[in-house]
Amino acid sequence: MKILGVHDGHNASVCLTIDGKIEYLIQEERITREKNMAGFPEHSLKLVLEKSGLTPSDIDIVGLNGDYMPKPTNRQGTLDYYKSLIGKGKGLNISKVKNKLKSVKAIAAPYEELNKSQRIKKLVDFGFTQDKIEFVNHHLTHAASAYFGNSNLNDKVLVLTNDGAGDRVCATVNIGEKGEITKLSDVHENHSIGLMYAIFTFLNGMVPLEHEYKLMGMAPYADKKGTRKVADQLWEMFELSEDGTSWEFTKGYSMYGALDFFHEFMFLKRFDHLMGGLQLFIEEFLVKWVTACIKKTGIKKVALAGGTFMNVKANKLLMEIPGLEKIFVTPSAGDESNPIGICYYLSTKHQGIHTIKPFDSVYFGISFSNGEIQQAFDNYSFKHQYNISKEENIEKKAAEILAEGAVIARFKGREEFGARSLGNRAIIANPNVPDVVKEINSMIKNRDFWMPFASSIIDDDMDKYLAWDKDKDKNDPYYMIMTYDTNPIAYTELAGGIHPYDKTVRPQMVTKEHNQDYWNLINEFKKITNIGGVLNTSLNLHGLPLVHAPEDAFHVMENSSLKYLAIGDFLITKQS
Repeated sequence: MKILGVHDGHNASVCLTIDGKIEYLIQEERITREKNMAGFPEHSLKLVLEKSGLTPSDIDIVGLNGDYMPKPTNRQGTLDYYKSLIGKGKGLNISKVKNKLKSVKAIAAPYEELNKSQRIKKLVDFGFTQDKIEFVNHHLTHAASAYFGNSNLNDKVLVLTNDGAGDRVCATVNIGEKGEITKLSDVHENHSIGLMYAIFTFLNGMVPLEHEYKLMGMAPYADKKGTRKVADQLWEMFELSEDGTSWEFTKGYSMYGALDFFHEFMFLKRFDHLMGGLQLFIEEFLVKWVTACIKKTGIKKVALAGGTFMNVKANKLLMEIPGLEKIFVTPSAGDESNPIGICYYLSTKHQGIHTIKPFDSVYFGISFSNGEIQQAFDNYSFKHQYNISKEENIEKKAAEILAEGAVIARFKGREEFGARSLGNRAIIANPNVPDVVKEINSMIKNRDFWMPFASSIIDDDMDKYLAWDKDKDKNDPYYMIMTYDTNPIAYTELAGGIHPYDKTVRPQMVTKEHNQDYWNLINEFKKITNIGGVLNTSLNLHGLPLVHAPEDAFHVMENSSLKYLAIGDFLITKQS
C-alpha cells in the first residue's frame, strides 16, 4: 500500500511509505529555499512522486496532518502575528469566559469545516480523489512517529507528546501496545509551555518558532542565582494535577493572551537570567511531568515527540531519570516529522502492524549522481574561479584537507531530513583547530557568538569522548536530539564541537551501517590526527535552509569565504 503523509502547516513536509517503509521524506523549505516554509507542500509532493515514479492515481491514501490547520505564514507573518497579540491579553481573564466556551466552539465549527474543505480542494486540484483523503489528529501523528518509529511493538511504551499547540491541545499522555496507541489524557493549548517558550523568544527580539534554540544556547552562561529566581517565579504560574500528568497555567490568561503579562514579567530582568531561568524551568517541568507519567503507568520505556522535545538539554535530563529503561525522541521532533506519524498510523489502520518498518536513519531525501553534479557545475553562472577534480577517494581527500586545518563542505548521498545536519549536507572542520568556530562564523555561518556547533563521532570513539556507558545507554545517539556530558579529552580534541561553557556535546554517532561514506571520512581523519570526530554544522548560509541541490551548495560557495566543497566524488576548490 502506498501512503502519502502531508503536513501543510509550519515547516511543511511530505512522507511516502510503501508497505510501511519510508521511501521519501522531504521538507518544502529545501526546495523553495524559504526557511520553515509553511503551507501546502506542492513542490515536495511533485518531487516525491517524480522520484518514486508514481502519479496521484497510484497512491492508495493521502493523510493530512491535523483536523484543523491554522492559516500558514512565513517568518514575517509569524512576527506580525505575535505583534498582533500585544494588548490582546489586557483585561482578558480566562475564568470570565469559561461559560462562553461552548458558544465559541459552535461559532468555530463551521470555520473548521471550511478549513478542511479548502485543504481537501488543494489535494484534489493536485490530482488526488477525495475518497483517498483522510485527516489524522495532530497529536496522534506526533505519537505515532515516536511509537512506531523506533519501538519494539511487543513492548508496552509510554508515548508522550508536547508542543506549542495542535488541534487545540499542547500535550498528550498515551500508551502504545501491540500496535495500538491509547490516549490517557491531554492538556489544552491555553496552558502550553511550548507557546510560553515562543513568547519569551519573541520578547527577546528573536523569531518565535525558529530561534528558541538560541535561548537554550545562552542558558548555561547565566549565573545560577539569577536563573533560579526566574525559574521559581515561573513555577508559581503553573499548577500540576494531583497525579502530576497534566497542568494548568494559573494566571487567568489563555497562553495566547499572556504576551502582555510576560512582557511586564520580563521588564527590568537581565536577558541571560530570563533565558537561563526559562530553560531551567522547562527542564525541571518536563522531568517532573515525565516522571509522574512513568509513576502513574508503571511503564519505563518512553517515546517522545512534538516541538518541545527539540530541546536537547531537557532531553538529556529526561534520559537521566532514575529507573528509565529506554528513551526515544523522534528525530527533528517538530511538526515537520508529523507525516512520518501519518504514514505509520494509516499503514497500521489499513494493513496491520506487521507492515511497519521503523526507520534506522533519516537519509530520506534526494541524491544526485556524479553526472548530474558535473552538469550543474557546467551550467552554473559562477562569479569566482573554481577548479573541479574527480577524486578516486573523495573521503580520504576531504580528511586530508581537514587535517591541514581547513574547513570543507560535504554534499553526498541522500539528503538528511530535519533540522540537524547529519553529514550529507554539512560543513565540517577539525574541532581541535584554535578559533575554528570563529573562522566558520566569519566565513559562512554568522551565528550568534554564544551558540555551539555539534560533533559527528564514529562509533568506535564514543566511549573516548562521552561520559557514558554505551552498554547502559538509554538512547541511540544517531540524530543529534540529545546532549551528553563529555570526558576531559573532548575539551581539547573536540573543542570546536562542544558547548564552550558547560562542555556538553550534541553528538551524531556515525556507524558504517547508517552512513558508510561519512564513517570512512571520519576514520581517515582519525588515521591522520588520532581524533575520531569532526565539527559538524549545516551546509547553508545564515537564515536559509539546509542545501538541497548542487546549485544550492554552489550558492553557498559564491556568497561566502568557503574554499572547499566535496560534492559527490568531486572536489571543488575556489581560487584565491
